[in-house]
Formats: sequence, structure tokens, C-alpha cells
Amino acid sequence: MKIAAIMAGGMDGEVESGRIGETVVTRGGTLQWFYRRLGDGVPASTNGFDALIVFGGEQSVHDPELKPYFDGLGTCIRRFHQQGKPVLGSCLGCQAIAYAFGAEVKPQGFLEYGFTRLSLSAAARTDLLLQGLDEQPLLFEMHSDTFDLPDGAVALMSGDQVPNQAFRMGTTTWAFQCHFEVTPHIVDIWNRRELIGNPEKNQDDVNRMIQQTQQDFEQYQQAQTLFARTLMNRWLDQVEAG
Repeated sequence: MKIAAIMAGGMDGEVESGRIGETVVTRGGTLQWFYRRLGDGVPASTNGFDALIVFGGEQSVHDPELKPYFDGLGTCIRRFHQQGKPVLGSCLGCQAIAYAFGAEVKPQGFLEYGFTRLSLSAAARTDLLLQGLDEQPLLFEMHSDTFDLPDGAVALMSGDQVPNQAFRMGTTTWAFQCHFEVTPHIVDIWNRRELIGNPEKNQDDVNRMIQQTQQDFEQYQQAQTLFARTLMNRWLDQVEAG
């Protein structure tokens, strides 16, 4: 099981892919990394790959300077989708999937950060990845952009502040705005990279958010890990069945 892994942001896949990467390895799969920051493009074809994962990152799909990159990534996403090879997107990856299918990605006007109560839709109750899971999970979020649902998308999860949180295209492509894959160590890396010492962020607010999230990890991480591993194992079942 060989999976193309797209890292459009500044993350280190081996360290920051969390429960997603962990579950792939546990199942005997391999991730071939494509790092935009290192000058990698995206897979020119699906040949040799069983599936595609598009990870998160601090970039914006709507950044004009990155339009050529995300246009190319959109073509790659559609190619895997059209060939029936499973696709999974997380955060920026979710937004990239929405963009690939013609939807707008835009600033939401604030940072949604920390464990957030989400609601599964009626369609999620029969979804191959989500059926039987907690219908109001608390999952970690860290994003300042949101997206419209593409035409034909099946809405799977919603939030009070940010309505569009997860969707499916057809029967093989899933997109999740949340970071269900994270661990406290990964979030600490992101905090130091993006928030702590950032002159554009109020550091008192940053400190409060971080302290609250550290407390929330103690309370909610076990349930989030179960959610992540269940979802990932179900997605990998689809990859193996492909």
C-alpha cells in the first residue's frame, strides 16, 4: 500500500503527520512525501500509488502567489478521484480538495483554535468512515480560512462558528477541516512556529489559548485518538479494497 503524501506547508511529515501517518505505518503502508517547501511538485500521475493524502499547513489556497501550485494540486486531486483511488484531506488539504472541485476558499476573519465541538450530519450516519462514531465529537482545530462546499459534495460535519467542517465527494474522496490527527507534541511545534512570538498575534491571547488547549488535551485526547484511528483504519480499508 503506497500513498502519495502532499505537504504544501512547512511541516515535517515524519514528525507532524500524527495519527494519520502512524496508522498508515501500522497497517504496513508507506507514504511518499511531496514537499512544496523543498521544491517538490505533485505526482504527475496516479501510477504506482494506491491513494492520496493532502496534509495541512499554514499557507492559504487563495494566496495569489501560490495559485499555480494549488491549481496543479487540484488537477492531481481530481485525477486520483476520477480513477477511484481514495483521497483524504486535512485542514489545508480539506480546503485544497474544495478548491479542486470548484469551490471558493476564503479568510474566515478569525483563528479557530483548540478543541471544538462539531456535529455529524444525517449523511454521516451512513458514511463509510464516520458511521457509529460520536455524533458531537470534540476535535482539534487550527485554521483562519474556510471554504464553500463544492457542487455535489455531501456535507458530513459542521461547527457553530465555522459551518463547513467536513465533506465527501463521490464515494472515495473525504475532506476534514479539523486536525483529528494531532498530539500535544505536534500542537506545541505548531504553536512555536505560528503563534508564540508572532508580532501579529496578541501574546496574552496566545498564552490563554495554549493553556486552555493543554488542559483540554488531558480531557479529550483519548477520545480524539480513538476517533482518528477508527476513521483512518476505515479509510485504509477502502484503499486496500481499491
